[in-house]
Amino acid sequence: MRTLSATGTATNFIVAALNANTSHVYWSLEGADIRLTIDGSTPTTLVGHIFKDGNSGIWSASWAKNAKVIAVSGTGVFTISELNYV
Repeated sequence: MRTLSATGTATNFIVAALNANTSHVYWSLEGADIRLTIDGSTPTTLVGHIFKDGNSGIWSASWAKNAKVIAVSGTGVFTISELNYV
């Protein structure tokens, strides 16, 4: 398990590499609403999919690696766990 911050500056969701066997990432978000893109574009506080403070979910490893996030206001903290569905 690790934590990742989302601030007012757009950044990659996954900064440090995932384990080679990770197929999915379970995440939970606390502290701020965020915007997210997965198509290579950069999110802004007005552009991207909205994820609300308190949301959680499971993303594929490839989606997590491609995701870019920005906090709409304040700082959000993602807690993530790497999953391996073999």
